[in-house]
Amino acid sequence: MAVKFKKSWTEKLNDDKDLPRVIEITETMSQRWGKGTCVIPAPREVNEIMRLVPQGRLITINQIREILAKKHKTNIA
Repeated sequence: MAVKFKKSWTEKLNDDKDLPRVIEITETMSQRWGKGTCVIPAPREVNEIMRLVPQGRLITINQIREILAKKHKTNIA
């Protein structure tokens, strides 16, 4: 029986799993997300953005979304 080791936080962060990906929002998704495209970022990308925030300052999810949308040239709702 092979022993399975749990992945460390760093290993999970560096595992991109074919991300980032820009997807087209389907008709069923549009009721919740609006129309256009959606970015599914790699964990590494989000971590890079959060590291740019000075200590003691705050960044919101919407600000992160805007940065990722500009980077991947997608529309944000």
